[in-house]
Amino acid sequence: MDVSRASAVFRQLQHGTLMPNKRAGGVHSITAVDRPKRYRALDSLRRLRLLRRQLSLGVRRATENNMEANPWDIPDWHALGREASLVRHLIGSGATALGKANYADRVGDYYTAFFGLSVGIERLSKLILVAEFAIKNSGKMPDQKKIKKFGHNLIALIERVEDIQLANDLSIRYQKPRNETTQRMLQCLDAFADARRGRYANFASLGDPNLSDEDPVSKWWSEVAESILSKHYYGKRPQERVESNAEFIDSMISPFTSVHHTDETGNLLHDVKSASIRTGQTEIVQKYGRFYVLTIIRWLSDVLSKIARIACYRYGAEGFFGIEEYFFTYTVEDSFLKTRKIWPLGTRA
Repeated sequence: MDVSRASAVFRQLQHGTLMPNKRAGGVHSITAVDRPKRYRALDSLRRLRLLRRQLSLGVRRATENNMEANPWDIPDWHALGREASLVRHLIGSGATALGKANYADRVGDYYTAFFGLSVGIERLSKLILVAEFAIKNSGKMPDQKKIKKFGHNLIALIERVEDIQLANDLSIRYQKPRNETTQRMLQCLDAFADARRGRYANFASLGDPNLSDEDPVSKWWSEVAESILSKHYYGKRPQERVESNAEFIDSMISPFTSVHHTDETGNLLHDVKSASIRTGQTEIVQKYGRFYVLTIIRWLSDVLSKIARIACYRYGAEGFFGIEEYFFTYTVEDSFLKTRKIWPLGTRA
């Protein structure tokens, strides 16, 4: 099949008038069909793009002795696709939960957010490190021992990703966020990833009450939430609105209302006004907490997109073909990150 014929076939494939059937004689035989719904699926698009690359760009051509015209024949492509899907949803569930967490009835969402985001950011960073390894080793993938050496420290992984970006002179649209809030977020998520200080802090404090200070939710509010409130609440119009509403509500229902709650840091909320103010502050923290953590994800997604393309197209690491498509919906403008509540895109509440 010549290049012009391949290009024409690919255009027909894109528009759904043709679809790949079984391979024959080193090329794909084509059968005319109506456009099926499954053709719009991500895997089909990735398969067709690989076919176009092989046929029209000449990066790799199928021969009798080398048949890799279909990504289904590439084990690394399957493995990296599964990992990317996992990471995409871990991050999405974490960001979604962070936008719902509050002291009253959604405390568990803080832990859902910490689990999803800490593991998701770690594994997204490692996808970038794997791509870099492939670049340095002529397309070869690292073995399990090598991947284990990447470690679990989020701060160190983020620093390595930044080094990779600079070393490869990647032209990315969204740069790494360098504000105080995102730095504190990474520190808190890194602490949560530490079993004793984070994931199992509640069990650890059973035998040593002094460890209760390591409570991840309290740490998050004291360090991250207070940073957000300093930027977007204290001394600004939202504070005036929240406190005015709290005073009004207090005057209306406090004579016949009893309040007994503890906030994220363990302080007792014993009256309507203080509980109402905390609720108003929480709404600010939910919105901007989700936004700031998504700016970290956006940067990592942008870096992965660029480094994966280099690994695939220049160094033959075909397992990375199309992997950026899992993370495209995280690379959007600030206004969208602030308003979209359910992640990843395409997920229904």
